Amino acid sequence: MLEQALVTGFRAALAEAAARAFGGVDLGGVAVLFAPTPSPDVGDLGFGCFPLAKALRRRPHDIAAKLAETLQLPPLFRKAQAVGPYLNLFLDRGAFLGTLCREIAAAGQAYGNAEAPSGQTIALEFSSPNTNKPQHLGHVRNNVLGMALARILEAAGHRVIKLNLINDRGVHICQSMLAYQRWGGGATPESTGRKGDHFVGDYYVRFAQEAEKDPGLKDQAQDLLRRWEQGEPEVVALWRTMNGWVYDGFDATYRRLGVEFDRIYHESETYRHGRDIVLKALAEGRCYRLPDGAVEADLEADGLDRKILLRRDGTTVYITQDLGTAVARHDELGFDGMYYVVASEQIHHFRVLFALLRRFGYEWAARCRHVSYGMVYLPEGKMKSREGKVVDADDLMDEVEALAAGAVREKHADIAPDELARRRTQIALGAIKFYLLAVNLEKDITFDPAASVSFEGDTGPYVQYSHTRICGILRKAEAAAGAAPSPRDADFAALGNNAETALGLLLMQFPAAVRDAAESCNPQRVASHVLEVARSFAQFYHDSPVLQAESPGLSAARIELCRATQTVLRRGLGLLGIEAPEQM
Repeated sequence: MLEQALVTGFRAALAEAAARAFGGVDLGGVAVLFAPTPSPDVGDLGFGCFPLAKALRRRPHDIAAKLAETLQLPPLFRKAQAVGPYLNLFLDRGAFLGTLCREIAAAGQAYGNAEAPSGQTIALEFSSPNTNKPQHLGHVRNNVLGMALARILEAAGHRVIKLNLINDRGVHICQSMLAYQRWGGGATPESTGRKGDHFVGDYYVRFAQEAEKDPGLKDQAQDLLRRWEQGEPEVVALWRTMNGWVYDGFDATYRRLGVEFDRIYHESETYRHGRDIVLKALAEGRCYRLPDGAVEADLEADGLDRKILLRRDGTTVYITQDLGTAVARHDELGFDGMYYVVASEQIHHFRVLFALLRRFGYEWAARCRHVSYGMVYLPEGKMKSREGKVVDADDLMDEVEALAAGAVREKHADIAPDELARRRTQIALGAIKFYLLAVNLEKDITFDPAASVSFEGDTGPYVQYSHTRICGILRKAEAAAGAAPSPRDADFAALGNNAETALGLLLMQFPAAVRDAAESCNPQRVASHVLEVARSFAQFYHDSPVLQAESPGLSAARIELCRATQTVLRRGLGLLGIEAPEQM
């Protein structure tokens, strides 16, 4: 890739210049990192000489001045100039932009991908809903984050196995079941016209309402759980029926969001696995039994607390179930890394889980990772559910689609209904996903539906609109010429104004943004970068006439830069799970 080629060439030239200027010094361990310059007038790329100071035992200012005199620049560089402790580098802008456009054209939608597979398999768990209610706004962030991370890790060369552990057992599930037994009257999602997950969720809400009046219902739900665990046929049959309704609803939500999985696990099938693991660890002296019969692990040496693993009656706790699931997955999948996408409120839980896995001798625990993220809220008073507490994922998408439809109608009053439906879905999903992914993982989000669909500002529709603008330019160019303009007509030597160069540098840096996102497990790096590209393209379009350029060769070169930008925007949006529309 071009940026790596520039770094490699500059590193070799730097080593030769240092040897000439300072004698035989080894710069092999010195990192070469380009930084932006304060202004394009003082250089296109900057190299700080601070890393060289220790190896050369000289002040960075003196090193920069000496290197500027002795450096023999590699191809695509035109000049080096010392500015304080920095070596500012001027590119041969036309040659650089031509090389870049050809590289992006050759790679197409593979631009930004790793040059070779990593050989690593990453198991990625996300979503993990409960089967007593529909998915909510928090699940939307989790689902969107999980799918974006899967694509980014694949772009980085990893094999990714997308996992969903559905929480389909427990007293909360039985509370919905009990409410349905009491007040369902044989109704079904089909008979009521309710989506399956919403239908079951209604009974979960009904249980909470009735339990306030009759606290004894909670004991009855606990008894229903006991009967389920004993395999009572009538209870298990109802559990399967109601879970089936929920799965139908989940599947519709997943399809709408563009979410898919390679493996789906159910807690009802895995929750018993952990008990044997704990008993084995007990026999090996890795944990201990308390006087009352419970089993505990002391994790104080890991900076944690003591953790009960089996209750005194021998039943498991939540962490024990996760131990069993993790070990079973490794036995099945043989992963090189296991990543859990779970909200930040579970940070302590995963620290304990990974510490226990290490304590119990599973060396692969060092390659487990908790990808935590902040909570999602709505502006006060907006889009509250019937209970005034939770916003369903489906309701959120409906609301944002309605806002997107209004925005489209403002621009196209006579748009056909089917085209309106297509565009509103593209815009709404792009708005939701970008809004959730463009924020740093650790931060909580206040999701503003109206702001998310704006065509201006730091939004998905703004980036999508930049893509449609390029599509429009290319259509006009083809119509004017009677055919798509050929790259052979491009006079890249005529390129090189500040806006063109700034845009080119961002396009060149896109693969690094993808790598950084994969290494940090943070899709924000990609979202931020495509937003910067969109802004830079707006400046380029303002400063550099494309179809009315001073010469046909310059026009063709700018068209190639537009095509390269289109490729990067489409690729970046695609990694985030967002469509790049040709018209909005």
